[in-house]
Amino acid sequence: MIDFRYHLVSIISVFLALAVGIVLGAGPLQANLGDQLGDQVAALRTEKQALNDKLTTSEKTVDATAEYAEAVQQRVVGGRLASHRVVVVVLPSADGTMVTNLEEVVRQSGAALTSTVTVSPDWFDASQASDRAEAARSAATALGLSTSATGDDLLVEVVTALTVSTTASGTSTQRTAAVKALADAGLIDSSAAELTVADLAVVVSGDYAGTEAAVGARSDTVRALVTALAGASRGAVVAGGETLAAAGQPVTSNAVQAVREKSESAALVATVDHARAGAGPATVVLALEGVLDERVAHYGISAGATATVPRVLP
Repeated sequence: MIDFRYHLVSIISVFLALAVGIVLGAGPLQANLGDQLGDQVAALRTEKQALNDKLTTSEKTVDATAEYAEAVQQRVVGGRLASHRVVVVVLPSADGTMVTNLEEVVRQSGAALTSTVTVSPDWFDASQASDRAEAARSAATALGLSTSATGDDLLVEVVTALTVSTTASGTSTQRTAAVKALADAGLIDSSAAELTVADLAVVVSGDYAGTEAAVGARSDTVRALVTALAGASRGAVVAGGETLAAAGQPVTSNAVQAVREKSESAALVATVDHARAGAGPATVVLALEGVLDERVAHYGISAGATATVPRVLP
C-alpha cells in the first residue's frame, strides 16, 4: 500500500511548483515576456507601414502607366486597321467599361465599327436548347441560308453569317429579318437592326463559373462560336480582363482561357487577357494587325500568354 506520507509530499510539491511559477511570472519572466511581445508588435507595425507605402507607390505607378497608355493610344493604333470593318461580340458578364474602351479603340484604329452584338446567357442554357434551335431555324430561313446544320451548330452558322464574312450573305431585308428572329428569341441584342458584315471580330470575354463539367461545356460552346467567327473572317481576337474566382464555385473560367487551353483554337484565334484599360485596348488592335499578317499570338500575364505585349512595328 502507498503510504499517506507519499501523497502529502506529492501535494506539497505541486503547490511549491505553482508558487514558484506565480512568483517568476509576476517578476523577471513577466518583464522579459512583455518586452518580447512589445518588440514583436512594433516590428509588425513597421512592416505593415512599409507594405502600405510600397502598395501606394505601386498603385501610383500603375495609374501613371495606364494614363500614359491612354494618352498615346490613338498615336499607336491610328490607321492600323484602316479599310477594315470590325464587329464587337460581347459575351455574358463582360465588363461594360471594357466594351466601351474597345469600341473606342476600334474607331481610333481607322476601322469601321459595324455593330456591337451582345450574346444572351440563354445561348449557354442547356434547358433552352429547343428554343434556340427553333430561333436558329427561323433566322436561317429568313436569311436564305442553305445548310444541313441543326441546333446550336445552326445558331453559330447564322450568327457568323450575319456578323462576319468577306462577302455579305442575304439581302438587306433578309438580314434584318434574321436579326429580328434572334433578338425576339432573346439570344442576341444588336446595336444595328441590320448587321453589316465585318471582316474582323473582337469578342469580349466575361467570367463564368460552376462545376468542372458545366464550365467545360460552356468553354466548348464559346470555342465553337469564336473559331467560327475567326474561320469566316480575316481574323478574330478574344479580349478579357483578369479572372476573379467566383465564391462557392469550384471552377471559374472565361473565353480567353477557353481559347488558350485547346491547341486548335489557340492556333486560330488571338487573345488578350488584360484588355480592360491601360495598354489593353491598344494591344487588341495590335493583335488584330498581327492576325492579318498571319501572326496569331496570346498577350498578357495569365496562363497561355506568349508575350506581355506585341512589338509595335512602324
